[in-house]
Amino acid sequence: MKKFQFLLLDAGPIIKLFELDLWDEFITRCDVTICRTVAEEAKWFVDPVEDARHDVDLEVYERQGAIHIKDINTSLVGAFFDKFNLTYKAQLDPGENETLAFMDTSGEPWCMCSSDAAVFRVLGLLGRANSGVSLEEVLRRIGLERSLDWKYSKRFRENYTRLGQTDAIQGQGLR
Repeated sequence: MKKFQFLLLDAGPIIKLFELDLWDEFITRCDVTICRTVAEEAKWFVDPVEDARHDVDLEVYERQGAIHIKDINTSLVGAFFDKFNLTYKAQLDPGENETLAFMDTSGEPWCMCSSDAAVFRVLGLLGRANSGVSLEEVLRRIGLERSLDWKYSKRFRENYTRLGQTDAIQGQGLR
């Protein structure tokens, strides 16, 4: 059994895992699910040592059964997106919106790993603070701990989740 179940990944952590050359080990330790739009967003990365672009084909990993790629009904995504005011709408990219919509409508205990403030703010706003996780936290939990930039840290996640919770208390963020 894998150490981390029901894990949804956003494009930022996927790219970072490839940059760190941890992707293959990561997916052996985590049950990874990615929405189709995120898979399209994470098509390449730049190796910081070689300063060279490398293509990423996540569908190869799906065909091998190592990850799951989900296609989400566009009307579901649209209905989710329509919940928010213009400020929140402007912050969400299509992959984040699709993944959050999937998570919001699923009955499973999904946890979303992202490096984008908007994701954690939305989770805080919707009262789902415990449904977000930073890459730092996942790597620590599965025994692959690394020193990472601020946007991949637990403190980053907690900061933006609190901002979303504050918006919820103040009645801001939703239509």
